[in-house]
Amino acid sequence: MKGTLSASVSSSSGVLFALSVGVLDGGALRVQMREENPIGNLYQVANVVLENVELKSKPFKLVQSSSEYTAIAFNSTDIEHTLAIHHRPFRMDLSSRNTPIWTFNEHGYLHYEHQRLKDSPPPTDGSEPAQSNDETLSEDEKTKKQLLEEIKKDMWDESFSGKIDSKPKGPTSIGFDMNFPGFKHTYGLPQHASSYSLKPTRGSEAQYSEPYRLYNFDVFEYELDNPMALYGSVPFLMAHRKDYSVGVLWMNAAEMWVDVERKAGRGSSPALQMQDYVPFSTISQTSATSTTTHWMAESGSIDVLILLGPTPAAVSDQLTRFSGRPALPQLFAIGYHQCRWNYLDEQDVADVDANFDQFDIPYDVLWLDIEHTDGKRYFTWDKVKFPNPADMQNDLAVKGRKMVTIIDPHLKQDDGYPVSKKAKDLGLLVKNSGGSDFDGWCWPGSSFWIDYLNPEGRKFWAEQFKYTNYQGSTPSLYTWNDMNEPSVFNGPEITMPKDNLHHGGFEHREVHNIYGALQHRATAEGHLVRSDNTDRPFVLSRAFFIGTQKYGAIWTGDNTATWDHLAVSVPMLLTIGGSGITFCGADVGGFFGNPDTDLLVRWYQMAAFQPFFRAHAHIDTKRREPWLFGEPFTSTIREAIRRRYRILPYLYTLFWESNQNGAPVMRSIMHEFPEDENTFEIEDAFMLGSALLIHPVVAKDVTSVSVYLPPSAVWYNYNTFARISNTASPVQVETPLDVIPIFLKGGSILPRRDRVRRAAGLGVHDPYTLVIALDKAGSAKGKLYVDDGKSYRHETHGESIVADLEFQGGVLSSTSRAWFEKRGAADGKVVTDQATVLESLGNRVERLVILGMKASGVKSVVVKKAGETAGKRLEFSEEEVVLEGVDEGSAKQTVVIVKDPKVLIGEEWSIVLS
Repeated sequence: MKGTLSASVSSSSGVLFALSVGVLDGGALRVQMREENPIGNLYQVANVVLENVELKSKPFKLVQSSSEYTAIAFNSTDIEHTLAIHHRPFRMDLSSRNTPIWTFNEHGYLHYEHQRLKDSPPPTDGSEPAQSNDETLSEDEKTKKQLLEEIKKDMWDESFSGKIDSKPKGPTSIGFDMNFPGFKHTYGLPQHASSYSLKPTRGSEAQYSEPYRLYNFDVFEYELDNPMALYGSVPFLMAHRKDYSVGVLWMNAAEMWVDVERKAGRGSSPALQMQDYVPFSTISQTSATSTTTHWMAESGSIDVLILLGPTPAAVSDQLTRFSGRPALPQLFAIGYHQCRWNYLDEQDVADVDANFDQFDIPYDVLWLDIEHTDGKRYFTWDKVKFPNPADMQNDLAVKGRKMVTIIDPHLKQDDGYPVSKKAKDLGLLVKNSGGSDFDGWCWPGSSFWIDYLNPEGRKFWAEQFKYTNYQGSTPSLYTWNDMNEPSVFNGPEITMPKDNLHHGGFEHREVHNIYGALQHRATAEGHLVRSDNTDRPFVLSRAFFIGTQKYGAIWTGDNTATWDHLAVSVPMLLTIGGSGITFCGADVGGFFGNPDTDLLVRWYQMAAFQPFFRAHAHIDTKRREPWLFGEPFTSTIREAIRRRYRILPYLYTLFWESNQNGAPVMRSIMHEFPEDENTFEIEDAFMLGSALLIHPVVAKDVTSVSVYLPPSAVWYNYNTFARISNTASPVQVETPLDVIPIFLKGGSILPRRDRVRRAAGLGVHDPYTLVIALDKAGSAKGKLYVDDGKSYRHETHGESIVADLEFQGGVLSSTSRAWFEKRGAADGKVVTDQATVLESLGNRVERLVILGMKASGVKSVVVKKAGETAGKRLEFSEEEVVLEGVDEGSAKQTVVIVKDPKVLIGEEWSIVLS
């Protein structure tokens, strides 16, 4: 069969809900449930999340249908799955490989309040007292009736901190349980300053007294180790055990709470007895620890994707296949960014820029916060402090550098401010519950907010980025969207009232968590408008939601200059990146407070390996540019930043891979070693791609750290190139202030550019160094992706190189020609010829560094290019290194260095070591 299963589900009060269950091509099961006869429209988050996604149904086999249950079987990711839908009570069980992986409503938590008008008769579930005459009621019945009356009185309005929330459709909450039998560890639900593996909130193992809250809002100095809501929300959760991973995504933008409970073992539930289909007889019980989750939202509908894995990498692929692939950033965007609230004026900007050059510290972007504007009117400049903004930007641009200015969503109420006046005149503003333009308070004072749910509102916003509208902007100016949760200083919980009205008649309660993402989208579209779709946008957003990765980067918000905030940034970024938003970072040094020099150094060392690398500070903090602390601190920070710039080729390749398959750039060790149970709770170390393992120092005066290196791989100390002994025990590593433990996984080829320029774009024609770390079999693989680093010509003209690098049997080979042919054949577009692409992008390799060869194992090195009958001999050298952690006298290893092999990335060639 093809398509979906459809049915009606009846509540105890007789209200009907439409249910559909469909199997989607791409590794997902979709479950939808909504009221059959609502009194108003329901906002469909999926229309944004799944926009431009080709949804194809996969065939399934109906294997059982009776009055008690319906059962189907289907294949996904080459694995057979079975789904049983129990009719009474309603429940669903999903198994993979004859093993249970997911259930819905197993515990009977499904509760769906239908919409109703205030004058409509109240629903009854049969529990109300039958008599209406109070004189005939018992005392218990009178108490119950009084309680029900009190509840009904609050159904159409609610008071919070002195503010009234009208509820014209009554309470519309939804709750249900999704459970993961046999799975102890769950991950996701950003954004929280909490652990990577989610801590239980219920049951005997509960570590929090409240559920995880998903509700975007502005938080001042947020608490750590807490399920409180922060600036962004992604209702995504992944459950993992050593043999399987499964994910769930609830496409709902309303306020949400999620309880997590672990249970030792799972009791037997009613098994399906079928003679001709064995798998269903085995899915009813497990003795392993299981996880129960209880999801609750204030409104919306049930629209859940179950992502079928079976690995963390597969779940990331499936999540971003449906919610959108991460945008490929420009090269400059993955360099180092310098920001504070605020650089004072044009002279301050020039001085900061000059000092980076004086102290030989590379950077790519200088940022301006709200004080650069004319009275907090965005798209304007303070004419006294910044009288020549275009010249200021051009002075940076001639050095290959960019500028970012802040553009918040609140618009100062001022008829002399064109953006605000035009938006009001065109009727593009968010309305209050009475239908008038919403008036709130933010940085400029009394403010309006664009309604980004309105396509015309997004179009209007995008047009403000045209150079003719944004006076003083240039092609080297990019954007920062802050305060877009939205932050409203005089609103309930510092945000918009829930009964505000948006385009289409939707209440803000239904769309709150998507608001900031829609502004982010409109800003990215504005960058495309101004460049006629030729320049890849760079937009940073504080608020985020499902699919934010399609529009740009995010950061973890206003952190604090403490060691604890440095430490928690690792699990926070692992969680965000694992939830699809792979371009993310945390402010270096902490936004609030003044870090001591040790903390600042350690923060730079860690952040140099996070996807988004920006230093930022509050207006009341001391200046903390990298050169202000004297030696040895300036040199140590300089080296941390320069280390980032050396690996930009590798990092840019990771961003391209993320654009292709959703793989996190910064990922957990569990993601890379999903069968190693010792990695499931590691959150003080992480992988950058598949090649580098970083264990940052996140506590004061720490002189050594214990590092777990999964024993299934060979590991090398990246700082010394020495091989580490292969042991399951943690490795103790000395960590003086100038050392951060970094390890290179055997079997990897890491491309670098060892000549560090003052900005990323200035090194694009420099040669590469390939660091080749051999595994147990003496092999290694890697990729190098190259394009122009800024435009879309890699998509429109095939102007890119994907070099597949492999070392096996003593031979290093590079293949990439098929890429050009494949692109031309696949999309039918005019593809730039290979010779032209090679001329512009095909830089040479200047050095090979091969780790893990036995001493004196190489006698000659010969290079042979495609089409050549004879090779050419190359010069090489060897350096012996002592294996770390191995008893003295063990066989020594050699670092083999081949200089100038005279090959280009983009050509086909092989280098033979014998």
